[in-house]
Amino acid sequence: MNEEPTHIAIQPSAEVVKRATKIAGATSTRKGEPAFHMTETLGRLSTPWSIAKARAEQIDATVLPAGVILDAAAGSGVQLIALTTGLRRPGLAIEIDPDIALLCAANMHSSSEEDDFQRSMDRVLVGDGCDAENAIVAFWNSLREAGTRAHPPIGMLHLDPARPRDAQKHEISEMQPSLAPLLAAWSSHLETGPRGPAILLDLSPRLSDDQQGLVDAVVETTFPGIPRTWEWLSQGGGRIDRLSLWIGSISSKKTRRCVRMGTKRVMASVEGEPRSSDVAKLERPPPFGAYLSIIDPALVHSGLHEAWLEQAVPEESGRSWLRLEGRRPLLITTDPLNTDADIDAFVIATGEIVQHRLSPPELRTIEQTAAAAARNGIGKITLRCTLDPAIHPTLQRRLDKALREVDGARGFMVDLELDRGSNGHTLYAVCKEN
Repeated sequence: MNEEPTHIAIQPSAEVVKRATKIAGATSTRKGEPAFHMTETLGRLSTPWSIAKARAEQIDATVLPAGVILDAAAGSGVQLIALTTGLRRPGLAIEIDPDIALLCAANMHSSSEEDDFQRSMDRVLVGDGCDAENAIVAFWNSLREAGTRAHPPIGMLHLDPARPRDAQKHEISEMQPSLAPLLAAWSSHLETGPRGPAILLDLSPRLSDDQQGLVDAVVETTFPGIPRTWEWLSQGGGRIDRLSLWIGSISSKKTRRCVRMGTKRVMASVEGEPRSSDVAKLERPPPFGAYLSIIDPALVHSGLHEAWLEQAVPEESGRSWLRLEGRRPLLITTDPLNTDADIDAFVIATGEIVQHRLSPPELRTIEQTAAAAARNGIGKITLRCTLDPAIHPTLQRRLDKALREVDGARGFMVDLELDRGSNGHTLYAVCKEN
C-alpha cells in the first residue's frame, strides 16, 4: 500500500453542484423523478431512475451487512443514489474520469436531505476502482479530515462496468474495470452476512450463456460456495433490457429471477430453477379456436418459462411451445391463459386463431387483409410477424388506415412455420384478442 493515497476525494456539497453545472445542468428524464447532472453520453449510459429505484426496493436492509455502499465504477451515480437513499446507508463512489466524478458528487448532494446524517459520509473518489487498498485509505482519510473518526467497512458492492456500445455480443474480457481483479481486490474489505458479502453486478444483456458461465466462475473463485441469483429484467419491448447477478446477502434462495418492469414500477416477478422445453412442429395449420400467445423473450432466456407456464395455463388445457428463439417466443394452447397480473405481465399478445393466411401482407393486398380482419370482428390488427423492416411500418400504417372506421376487437398477425418435410412453409395466423 502506498503511503500517499492515489485517489482524490470529493465530498458532495453545494459548491460541487455549482462546479458541475458548468459541465452539465441538472435535468429530469420523467416527471416526478430526480434531476441529475449528465452529459448526453452519460445520460444514454446511466441506469434509468425507475430501474435503479426498483432494484433498491428489492433489497432487504435488515440482511445487508454493516457498512457503506460502494460503487466501484459509479458513472453518474444514479444506481448508487437509489441504493443509499433507499437503504439509508452512506455511499462511496469511485470514478476514473474527473469530470464524471464531479457530476456524480453533485448528483449525490442534490439528491440528499439536509437532515440525513448518513450523507455527511458520502464520498466520490477519482481513481482506479480496482485499487482497493489505496481507495479505502483515501476514503478514511477524507472522513478523518472532515472530523469523522469512523473507519466504516464496505457493506455492499455495486459494479456496472463499461463495455463496447456497438457490439452485438459482449464478453467479460471487454468489461472495464475488469471483473476478476476488482472482486479480488475488494474481497477482504467486504463485510460478511449469514449468506456472505453483498454484491450486485450489472452486466450486459448481450452476454451469452457461456459468458454468464465465466462470470459465475469468477465469482465462485473469489467467493467459494457463495449463493447467487441471476436476474433478467424486461420492459416489454421484446428484448432483455437488463441482466444482473445478485450475490451473497442480496441473493434469493432461487438461482434465477425474471422481472417485468413497467414505466415506474415492477409489474411482476417469477423465481425458480431453469428448465428446458421441447418445441412442437406443426405439420398442418393450427385449428381455429385455439389460442396463440407471444411471450416475453426475457422469460424464456431466464429459463423460467416452464415455471410460469404451470401457473398460466389451465391444468386441463393442451399446450405446446411453437417457438422459443428470437423476439417472439410463441405458445399455443387449447384454452385462453389464466388471468392474473403475474401472468399477464409476461404476455406480449394473446388471442384466438380466427384466420389463416398463406402469404404475408403486402402493399397491394392490404385492403383485402383489412377486409378479412373486419369480417372476423377485428377493428385493429398489429403485425407481429417477420416482415421486411423497410416496409413493415408502412404496412402497419396502411392497415390502420384501412380499419379506421371498423368497430371491432383488437387482434394481431403472427407467422408460423409449417413442417412439410423438405418443403417448409410460413403460415400467417390472425388472432382475435380477448
